[in-house]
Amino acid sequence: MSDHRIPAVDRAIEVLDFMGRAARPVGLRELAEELGVPRSTVYRLINSLEAGEMVVKAGEQVYVLGSAIKRLAQAVPQGFDLVTLARPTLDALAIELQLSAKLSVLDQGSALVVLSAVAPTSYTVSTQVGRRFPLHAGAASKVLAAFMDAAALAAALPAQLERHTDQTITSRSRLKAELLAVRKTGYASDKGEFATGIEAVAAPVFGPDGSCVAALSVPYFMDEAQGKREAILVGVLRAASAVSAKLGAPMTGTGAAS
Repeated sequence: MSDHRIPAVDRAIEVLDFMGRAARPVGLRELAEELGVPRSTVYRLINSLEAGEMVVKAGEQVYVLGSAIKRLAQAVPQGFDLVTLARPTLDALAIELQLSAKLSVLDQGSALVVLSAVAPTSYTVSTQVGRRFPLHAGAASKVLAAFMDAAALAAALPAQLERHTDQTITSRSRLKAELLAVRKTGYASDKGEFATGIEAVAAPVFGPDGSCVAALSVPYFMDEAQGKREAILVGVLRAASAVSAKLGAPMTGTGAAS
């Protein structure tokens, strides 16, 4: 994060962000407590935001977001979508970990790769955009499956879970237990379930309504991650949280990673 910033602007952004998440009239005292600044500072910020129609009074010393916010939201380009928002985060993660990263979504009963950030090294696992993976094998697949409605998941899974390697989960009861663990911990691991010798870690990306809209994952060769598995997990969780925040996900969304 750059050091060349204006504190007053940062505070104003925090005010607007809190009011947007609250989705109700907010008072000066509550804002001061949330930001950890004097009430007089909040008062000056609110006056400036009110002058720009960013906020409007909704009662005695309480405010809501104003019409200027709506105009700005309507001006966001239609192409400013999940892939566009996630790309910088995935690119940065690939550089940080020196491993490729990918973003997958649920599509037609499988995990579809919609974004891939290739690491700046020749020895790495990379996945092409458009490739599909079964829901029962792989870290990203299990994240997407874990947050599906039970009936929808049952309908999407084949009658017989195909074995891809010796590590593939082919038992429905074992898969159910695995998916419950994914929801509890907020991430999924793959110890060579889809391809022998390839592991992965994945975490959910949440949308504005708190639902899981994608899985962010980092695949790697087993011998490529010696001594860095913890760093990979931390990086994936942080990146998934960052993308969720960009999408406007609630701060306390569904799942441990949110």
